[in-house]
Formats: sequence, structure tokens, C-alpha cells
Amino acid sequence: MKKTWFFIAVSMAAVAAALLFWRSPWRGLPYQDSFAAGKMSEWKPYAGNWSVQNGEIRNDSNERGAKLITGSLFWRDYSVEADIELLGDGGDAGLMIRASDTERGVDSYDGYYAGVRTTDQALVLGRAEHGWIEFPPVKMPGGVKPGRWYHLKLGAFGCSISASAQEIGANNAQTITAHDPNCFRSGKIGLRSMVAGGVWRNVRAERLTSAEAAVLTSAKYPVQMAVYPTNQGTLPTSENVPAPAAEAPHESGPVVPIQNLRLFPVLEPTDAVVRGTVILTDPLYVQDSSGGVEVEMQTRALLRIGDEVEVEGDVYPHGLTATIRNAMVRPLGGMAPKPPLSVTADQAATGAYHAMFIEVEGTLQNKAATADGLTMLELRDGQQVFRALPASMAVSSSLKKLKNNSLLRLRGVCLVNAAYTQNAVPFALLVSSSEDVKVLVGPPWWSAEHLLALAILMLALGYFVHFLYSRAEQWRLRAVIDERERLAHEIHDTLAQSFAGIGFQLRAIRNRVSRSTAPLDNSTLLEELNRASELVRHSHDEARRSITTLRPDATEAGGLIAALEQIARQMVGRHPVRIETSVEGEARLIPLRVLDCLFRIGQESIANAVQHGHPGKLSIRAIYLPAQITLVIEDDGSGFVPRHDSDGFGLAGMRRRAESIGGSLKIETAPGQGTRIVVEAPAPPEKHRLLRIAYDEEKHVSN
Repeated sequence: MKKTWFFIAVSMAAVAAALLFWRSPWRGLPYQDSFAAGKMSEWKPYAGNWSVQNGEIRNDSNERGAKLITGSLFWRDYSVEADIELLGDGGDAGLMIRASDTERGVDSYDGYYAGVRTTDQALVLGRAEHGWIEFPPVKMPGGVKPGRWYHLKLGAFGCSISASAQEIGANNAQTITAHDPNCFRSGKIGLRSMVAGGVWRNVRAERLTSAEAAVLTSAKYPVQMAVYPTNQGTLPTSENVPAPAAEAPHESGPVVPIQNLRLFPVLEPTDAVVRGTVILTDPLYVQDSSGGVEVEMQTRALLRIGDEVEVEGDVYPHGLTATIRNAMVRPLGGMAPKPPLSVTADQAATGAYHAMFIEVEGTLQNKAATADGLTMLELRDGQQVFRALPASMAVSSSLKKLKNNSLLRLRGVCLVNAAYTQNAVPFALLVSSSEDVKVLVGPPWWSAEHLLALAILMLALGYFVHFLYSRAEQWRLRAVIDERERLAHEIHDTLAQSFAGIGFQLRAIRNRVSRSTAPLDNSTLLEELNRASELVRHSHDEARRSITTLRPDATEAGGLIAALEQIARQMVGRHPVRIETSVEGEARLIPLRVLDCLFRIGQESIANAVQHGHPGKLSIRAIYLPAQITLVIEDDGSGFVPRHDSDGFGLAGMRRRAESIGGSLKIETAPGQGTRIVVEAPAPPEKHRLLRIAYDEEKHVSN
């Protein structure tokens, strides 16, 4: 019992320790991103086009409120910091803290956000609660420009929030510190951009130092907070900040539809101008209403998916496709990302959608590794086979988790040139984000692996059932053998001895009649016949008693001691033998098999004492202990010299009866000192109620 309670206490302590560790506000801190290794598996995107490039995490999309989340919901008082670069005008990019209940959509989360904003050239700090409440922003001394790197730090201690920003390489730091009485107490960290897109690097989170906590504790509740609806088209601008000067218009040639580029001369490159929307930034693909084209720029430009651009460069047509090289790309403005064209695999295989952003469905057939270590998907739609290629290592990691035979919906740039198809499939899909792959239906359960596992399970189950059946048969045969052996002992102890006596008397009568020549003495014959008749009656009584004891209520009617006392008085008859019985402990029900074996051993012991020991006193005693019962048969007769090598059914039979119920038999005797037989048998108390129920039911059925 003590061990059980100790085990329970240790288990509860282990569960409590695991729960405390899981809910610890410091589990996982300090945190450092793994973008330098090309990994972003611990981050979860909510909209946007996130990818890892050159050790940086990049969102090329100009969606409103694209988020990337990681960390623990139980982080409390900590700070997060990173280097941030904006990719365009008209928006902001920054960091989230204590974020929870995150969903897709603008400001669809609970927590705090701080970032640098180009619209009013300011550092902004606000609270999101599926809506936006902004603390008074502060102007950045050097302004906020795309293409510049800013170091941003956001911290929280209790209900005090602080944000600071500084342009890297310049002395223009700015800070906002505020107090929110109805603050969020804990949550995750995140990256977020609004319209502008952005690049983040060196993202790390850690516990606040005592000095930082002291600064935050002194923060005061702001006098005024601005509330902005989440469906607002543009963010507020400052009247004191002049709008950026417009660039001088650039003179260019006539704009050509992208679809017409494949009709240009092949012998020498021709300069052309096209306008379209960016659908992929690395490599750069631009699409208009007629088609799409790959663009190779002279110099890198800060572009986002969804930007409207004008491209001027040399056109190199090849077959049904074309490429613009040595291109100058001029941004014209930001737009919402272009939605994909929903087509079938057969339509994409015609080449009419080359370099266009499409959406197609297919069943995943296989996954393979490309030469640069990325994971490539092989898919089938009907009879059409195509491939899906990741644009970055982060997308490759998400593709690796997909299961064969899953029905997928993929979005990406459709490419038919041999550099991507390897002339093995009619087209390939270049996927730029893990969110561009959706699992519509998982793989069917009836796969070859599952069928093999089911077959193995069925074989194991069949073997287990066969094992149980074999053991049951063995137990049944063992029970039959034990019952036969018990009946053999029963017959030996009762009927065999009686029949032997009857046979002896009948042979004596026969010999007397056959050998006598003189007239027979009728009185002598009558006496021998009476003796034989008495033996017959005794045998009949023994047979009836044996049959009676086969019923479970034979010894239950008056108890074990009462039944043995009755047997003893019948055997003693008129002989002057004093019989004493006693019960020690609390008498209770014991298993029927144990009860029957004790009764038979007691019966044999009493018979041996009366017939061979000629005692003057016979004692029958039962001792009930918590887990066993002890039967003691003791007489003051002549005793005997016990022999353990007997081959008969007497003492050896008694020993075997005791062993059959897991008990033991002890015989203490010596010539002239009487005999004491002790039988110890197990009788667990926890089975008593069930035994009582089983006994009552069986007795009810018998009646």
C-alpha cells in the first residue's frame, strides 16, 4: 500500500512539474531565429508571401496585415528585436509582442505591434484586439524610407509597453513608452507588414533586464489614443510631413502586350516595353492581362508581389515563351496581389499560361530531391502529369511534409521551358509560399502500407485468439483430469474399501459352505451375512455421501467444521471417542474447490484416525486468517511412522489434494504420541463477494 501511494505521489508530482514547465513564462527564452540556416519551420504564416533568402525572412506581398508568428502563449515580460527593411512606400513593417488568438486578416489578433511607417515617417505603437488602437506616434528624425535598415525593439513589463527604433548607421533613435491599464499579459512574438512588405533579420527575444523593467514601470498612460477602423483604406498621414516629391516622368516606347513578345525576331534581341504586375520576385516574373514573362534585371530593385511595374529591356523569344534581359524596372504603384487563374492540368500543358500565376489541382504521386537539395513534387490530374518546384528552402521544408496520394490545390507560376520541366513533364509550377499549397483531401486509408499493417495486425490478433483458445482447452483438459483424479481418490477412500470388505465377507461365506461336510451352523452364517449386509449399507451411505458432496452446498449448508463433525460422529459410532470442534477467526465463504479439498482431506484424516489410531479424543479445528484458512485434525491415538515414498492413495493423495489448491500438508506423528495433520490453503478475502454472488446464483438455479 505504501508503494502504491508513493507511486501515485511521484506520478502527480511529475505531471505537475511537466505542466509548470509547459506553462512557464521563460520556456524557450532566449530565442534566436534560424533564418541564417535557411529554416523557418517554427514560424506560422497568416497571409503574405514569406520566404527565407540569404539569411533573411522576406515578405514580398503587399497584403494588408500579413503576419508570421512563433513563440509561446505563456511568455510574459520580455522583449523582441530585429533589423527591418521596408520594400515599398505607403505602409509599415514591424514586430508583434504578446500576440494571441491570431487569424488571417487586418489586425485579426490580440496583442501589441510596433513598426516604422512611410506614410507619416514615424515610429508607431498600438494595440490590436481584432481592431486597432494606436498610441500617439513619434516622427523619426531621419524619416522612414524603403531600402534602409532599421533596428526595432519592442518590450513589455506588466502593463507597460515600450518601442524604440533607429536607422542602422545613423544617429536618429526614437522611443515610445506607454501604459495600458487593460493590457494583454502574455503571448507570442510575430513579424507583420502592412501594404509595404518587408525584410527581417536577426530576430531574437529575451527576458527583460532589471534596468529595462524599471524604465517600463515608470511609463504613464497616454493622454490621447487614436482609434482606427480595420477596414480603413489608407493610414493617417501627418500634415507636418511633406509628401515625397514625384519622380520626373520617364519617356519610353510604346507598351507591348506580353503575349506578343514571342512574335519578336529571334536572330537579334529587340528592345520592348511592357507593363504588368509582379507575381514572383525571385526570379522576377511579371504578368499582364495577355500573359506573363520572366525578367532579368540589370540591378536589384525593391519589389513586392502585387507591385505594378514598367519593364524595358531586350526580348529573347524561344518557342512559345520569351524572356526580357538587361531590363530596367520602374515601379508604378502598389496594388493588391493578382489572383491566380484557375485552370486544369490539361489547359496548363498547352503552354498558353506560361509565366502566369495559376491555380491547379492534382494528386501527389511522389516526392523527389532536386540537384540543389530541394523537395520536388510529382502530381497527376487525370492523365496529365506535372511537377511543383519550391522557390525557397522554407517552401521545400513544407512540401516535404505532404503525404503521397493527397489531393492538393497549388498556386504558382506556370513554366513550360526545359530548365524547369527537364523535358519529363509538359509544365512545372514554381511555388513561392507554403500557403500556396492546400491539402484538399488526405491520402486514402487503403494504401499498401496500411493494408500490410492491417494484415499483420489481423495475424497477430488471430495468433492471440488461437493462443487464448489453446490455453482455455488446456485449462479445460486440466480440470477434467483433476476431476477424474479427485473421483479416483473419492472411490478409493469410500467405495473401493467398502467393496473390498464385502468381497472378503462373501468369500468367507463361500469357503465355509464349499469346504464344510458337516451340517452348517446357521447362526454363524447369519452373522457373516449380517456383516456383509452392513458393509453393503455402509457402501451405499458412502456413495450417497460422495454424490452429495459433489454439490456445492454439501459443505456450505452447515460449514466445513459442521460437515467434518458429522462425518466423524458417523465413523466413531458407539466407540468412546470424544470429538471436539472449534473455529478461530471470522468464518467466511471460501472458494468451492478449496472447500471440497479441505473436506476430503479432513474426511480421510478422520477415517485414518478412527480405523488405525484408536484415539480417545479427536480434535477438528479451523483457523481463518486474512488470506488463508488452516485446517487442523489432531488425535491422541497410537500414531505411526510416516513414509513419504508411499505409492498408494492415502497420505500421498492428501498431499496432492493440498497442492492442487496451492496449499500445503504437514503431518506430525510418532508411535504412541498421536497424530496431528495441518492443512494450509489460500483464501483471498477480495473474492468473497463474488463467490457469494456466484454461489447464490448457482443455488437459485439448482432450486
